Amino acid sequence: MGLLKTRKKAVLFLFLLVFFSLILDLSVPFITQNLIDRFMAFFKNGGAAPVNILVFSAVGILAVTVFSRFLRSTYDYRLFMEVTQREDAARSAVLEKYYKLHVMFHHGASSGQIIGRIERGASAIYTILHDILGQNFVPPVVIFVGVAAALIYKDPLIALAVFWPLPVYIASIQRIMNRIYEIERKVNEEFEAVSKESYDIAANILTVKKFFQEKPELDNQMKLLRKARATQYSAERLWKIMENLQTFLATAGRIGVIIVGGMFVINGRSTLGEFVLYIALNNMVYVPTANLANILPRLRRNLPRVERLFALLDEPVLVTDKPGAVPLPYHGQKIEFKQVTFCYGKGHRTALKNVNVAIKAGERVALVGRSGSGKTTFVNLLLRSFDPENGSVLIDGHDLRDVTRESLLNQTAVVPQEVDLFSRTIFENIAYGKPEANKEEVVRAAKTALAHDFITRAERGYDTLVGERGIKLSGGERQRIGIARAVLRDPKILILDEATSHLDTESEKLIAKATDTLIQSRTTFIIAHRLSTVLGADRILVFNNGEIEAMGKHEELLEKSPTYRKLYSLQFSKE
Repeated sequence: MGLLKTRKKAVLFLFLLVFFSLILDLSVPFITQNLIDRFMAFFKNGGAAPVNILVFSAVGILAVTVFSRFLRSTYDYRLFMEVTQREDAARSAVLEKYYKLHVMFHHGASSGQIIGRIERGASAIYTILHDILGQNFVPPVVIFVGVAAALIYKDPLIALAVFWPLPVYIASIQRIMNRIYEIERKVNEEFEAVSKESYDIAANILTVKKFFQEKPELDNQMKLLRKARATQYSAERLWKIMENLQTFLATAGRIGVIIVGGMFVINGRSTLGEFVLYIALNNMVYVPTANLANILPRLRRNLPRVERLFALLDEPVLVTDKPGAVPLPYHGQKIEFKQVTFCYGKGHRTALKNVNVAIKAGERVALVGRSGSGKTTFVNLLLRSFDPENGSVLIDGHDLRDVTRESLLNQTAVVPQEVDLFSRTIFENIAYGKPEANKEEVVRAAKTALAHDFITRAERGYDTLVGERGIKLSGGERQRIGIARAVLRDPKILILDEATSHLDTESEKLIAKATDTLIQSRTTFIIAHRLSTVLGADRILVFNNGEIEAMGKHEELLEKSPTYRKLYSLQFSKE
């Protein structure tokens, strides 16, 4: 929560602004009292009409009001600036942490739910700092203290008449505070579920339409929304009870002032001007007191949202650069796994067990094995998405834990099964591999990936928007954009996860040709699904239950590896 700390000088400046503004506001009822008492004395004693006093009082009230509004407007503007800076700092810190979280967190978390949590949490920070503390705490406290001091100075009994309902009100609201807090926590969770479902449907809208599931999806979404609204309505009912109780007790205080103040005027204890002063001060304190009373319920409504936002900051970052980490030198790129063992955590089986393998620079290696056999974990350790529990992963003799992760990833590129594209232009998606690249470099990469022709046929060429997740492009076109991105990055180490989805023959040929060009002179790991890839590899690693069961060429593995023979008969031999 240190992110929400504000500069002390800024806080002092804001306090002085609101303090002097409200002191000026308090002076208006006293000016009015003086004016009324002067007129009453004139009517009682006769003499010249105090026109000068009337003029001076009117001018004084106008000047005080204008200057007070100027100070308050300055306060509001500076408060807005300070709070939005704190909100942006918190949002930035949470997003930065979110980007650093480990792969398994992102696999297990719903993007829509996380986005909903961030948006609602950031909005709650603004509400707490600006609306609750900045507007409903500091100004009301100054008014409350100022009015209380003025009333006690004028007459303690009048002060008692104004403030007697306050203890009753505070005692009453405490009984429902905890209930409001629990309901609001549940409201936040249920609306995050709505956001998650909305995001999921939007991301898979074509699948929804293909299976004619628009109505079931809408019904399910509305069911979740109705559930969230029902919980929200429960909280709102409690809020209305609070508001009615507040209005009743404030009115009771106002009636007390009228009765007590009226009696004081009748028996001569107070003047008519003082009676008007009492009513004016009571009216001034009514709204601030109501705002102060609402602080705890509103804090309880918004604090759960902030807590859920900052819970992301408590998520562990499993991989960080250690102090003194050095950049990975840009040369040979011989890769070694030495006695590497890794498990994703308690309750999970060991993903890799005592893996030992050395890969020469420029070698083309195919990774084969059943789903869950350890291929992806092997690649994730190479990318240092995780650190091994035991053993070491080395590149040219450098333990990956001793080098900066940035320098490692700058020398690697990944082309996944399903290429992830942003809802941006083709140029921006290719340039993601090298953000500083110019147009000439991007075009050259696209030509190497055999993507230039279909790009130039598009209406806006490289400035064509690809749609969410590249929905405007075919599967083959997305693959070639992914290859172009990797070409532009010019990596020393390349990781290819072959697409398992069916592509037309022409697209497959183009992708195969572009891939062959890409892997030249690079150390390449291919998670293989095609016989042609396996046959073209310098070496094949056969994974089985987290171990490398065998390694070698196609023919020798058919002889010595039962797992490879089974994979060949079930998958590769069908080509």
